[in-house]
Amino acid sequence: MFESEILENGFMEGDKEHSNSSFAEVDPGKPASLTWQRRLDNEGNALSSFSLSLKEMIHMAPIGVRLWRYIREETAKGKGIIINPFVRRPVTSCHGVPLGGIGAGSIGRSYIGEFQRWQLFPRICEEKPVLANQFSVFVSRSKGEKYSTVLIPRSPELLKENEVSGIESWDWNLNGHNSTYHALFPRAWTVYEGEPDPDLKIVCRQISPFIPHNYKESSFPVSVFTFSLHNTGKTTADVTLLFTWANSVGGLSGFSGQHTNSKMTMRDGVRGVLLHHKTANGLPPVTFAVATREIDGIQVSECPCFVISGNSTGMTAKEMWHQIKEHGSFDGLNSAETLVTSEPGSSIGAAVAASVTIPSEAVRTVTFSLAWDCPEVRFTSGKTYYRRYTKFYGIHGNAAADIAHDAILGNLLLCTIFVDDSFSL
Repeated sequence: MFESEILENGFMEGDKEHSNSSFAEVDPGKPASLTWQRRLDNEGNALSSFSLSLKEMIHMAPIGVRLWRYIREETAKGKGIIINPFVRRPVTSCHGVPLGGIGAGSIGRSYIGEFQRWQLFPRICEEKPVLANQFSVFVSRSKGEKYSTVLIPRSPELLKENEVSGIESWDWNLNGHNSTYHALFPRAWTVYEGEPDPDLKIVCRQISPFIPHNYKESSFPVSVFTFSLHNTGKTTADVTLLFTWANSVGGLSGFSGQHTNSKMTMRDGVRGVLLHHKTANGLPPVTFAVATREIDGIQVSECPCFVISGNSTGMTAKEMWHQIKEHGSFDGLNSAETLVTSEPGSSIGAAVAASVTIPSEAVRTVTFSLAWDCPEVRFTSGKTYYRRYTKFYGIHGNAAADIAHDAILGNLLLCTIFVDDSFSL
């Protein structure tokens, strides 16, 4: 046991690692045979609500009063409430497979591709998506055809709410008519059939470490996204995949200021950006790592900081998009290697791009990883625990880059091997 009431990784003396799962080689571009499926242009079903009858209200009144008093007392003490029936929470039917391992906190993802439902801290859940967190694709062909889009369908009404951020200037051209989401926890596939390029099939496989009988990798705060790019056209396609990420833990946290971004360069060609989030309200800080791997045929470039909203100095979201759309990479940027700090009231993000040339009738694969490092879990009781993954990566909050690197290299058993399709929950 650590001092100052910090307990170690959920381990008791005598705990042993057990990892003898049965793994099978899989094609990341082929969804599992049995999956939950939804087309991306499906608006989902509106969830029905119910109300209590007068008789039920009278019957439940005593416990309702007791619960109301308890909530008021706990709130006065500054403690959070796990269940509060007096507060209406937004409920939607768009949820997909979430990101992250066991006990590492989680980030939800909708079937259209939004990163939402942020649950990185006990008792806190930020439901709304952060719209700057996106995958995007840019395609150019030898005969002059060009295509670009964010890889989720969005309505103009929803984007109008975020006009000040600059992301409304991005190309939101995907309609989702020919794209399908497949889910089999802990994996998910999004198949873009001829969108935006009619001669390019894109399959994104998302996978998080949830492995039977494995309590090491299954604790890691990471997800891997493997893109399979199938060029069915008669001309060569130059494709750039873009992964953008806001320095935020959901809600309005990105506007609190003093957040920093920086480039990261790891061994084995793994490159990306680190986003250090200085969490407010006494919550522990979080560091995100967004990474991909530069190998033969894949060129990687980074934009360590762009301004999503506010008065912070630097490249705007619109300028970042124009750079990658016109030049296919960030190599022309004179980006500083030093930390870039946000101003209060401003929101910043970062981007990683991977570019690849795909001959006719060929397939290329590009892998990204998203990792976060938030080693401490603080409860209102005053106790602080270290998450289990810190047993393997340390407790100092500087492990996000290593976790992202190991995920891409396949050391988490995520990228090229996994249980066969008979495993599901």
